[in-house]
Amino acid sequence: MLYSITIMSNCKSLSPSLEDYIEAILILETRHRVARVRDIAAHLDVQMPSVTGAVKNLREKGLVNYEKNSFISLTDEGKAAAEEIFNKHSVMVEFLEAVLLIPHEKAVEQACSIEHVIDTETAGRVRNCSEYIRELLDSGKTVSVSEWSKRIGKGL
Repeated sequence: MLYSITIMSNCKSLSPSLEDYIEAILILETRHRVARVRDIAAHLDVQMPSVTGAVKNLREKGLVNYEKNSFISLTDEGKAAAEEIFNKHSVMVEFLEAVLLIPHEKAVEQACSIEHVIDTETAGRVRNCSEYIRELLDSGKTVSVSEWSKRIGKGL
């Protein structure tokens, strides 16, 4: 399966910290159907006032729905942004573990940093590379440089 490119306008204006918040909200909504300030604080290991400030900022950007003392939910745009960030994170963890053979904990930690600086196209190429390397290893084939280049950029 090739990585598809998603265009997301508001993500460019998010700091790595705010990206972490919307990614955490996505994870919590997926696991528990709702996200609360205290759950986000626990997930990110931050103080609740920090969460409240970040959530207000995300609300101003139109990425979350939030009223004081209520659940936090992603808007459609917020969900798209969070899914893009989560996908980049997942691609990088997979690549670091499966291709570079980095231990899981270290791969997760490093993926958290990398996800904030790569764009969607780069993440797609990393995913294509991971998949192609697995195919090559499974088949025992060799590959030319031109075929390698074609496959890594395929679908982008």
